[in-house]
Amino acid sequence: MLLKSVLLSLAISLATAQSEVGRPCGFKIAPCPFDMKCIADNPYCPELNKCPGHCEFKNKYASCGGFTPRPHNCDKKHECQDDPRLPPNCGMACDIPGICVPKDAHFCGGFLGLACPDGLYCYDALDGCDPENGGADCGGICL
Repeated sequence: MLLKSVLLSLAISLATAQSEVGRPCGFKIAPCPFDMKCIADNPYCPELNKCPGHCEFKNKYASCGGFTPRPHNCDKKHECQDDPRLPPNCGMACDIPGICVPKDAHFCGGFLGLACPDGLYCYDALDGCDPENGGADCGGICL
C-alpha cells in the first residue's frame, strides 16, 4: 500500500511539472511560475483578470533538432541542447526538439551561488552533476 502511495505521488508530481507550459492562467487563478508569463488566449480580450490565458516561458529560444522532416539548425553563436527549462526527460534522444542555447550563456548557481543578469533565470546545466549525489559545486546556465 505504501509503495502504491509513493508511486501515485511521484506520477502526480511528474504530471504537474510537465503541465506548467501551456497550463491555464488568467481569471485571477494561480499565477504562472516565476520564469513564465500568462498570455491571453483571445487577442481581443487581453485583460487577464477577465479572460483566460496560458503560461509560456518569458524568454524564447529557437527550436532545433528533434524528429521533424526538416530539423532546424542553430546559428554559429548558439548550440542545440535539450531544453533545461523542462522537467527531466530523454530530450532529443527521444526526438523531442531542443533549443538553441547561446554559446556564451552565463554560468550561475554553484558553490558561489552566482546570480543571472536581470531578465534571465538559472537552470540546471544538464551536465550530469547531481548536488544530491556528491556534486557540491553543481551550477547552471542563465536562460
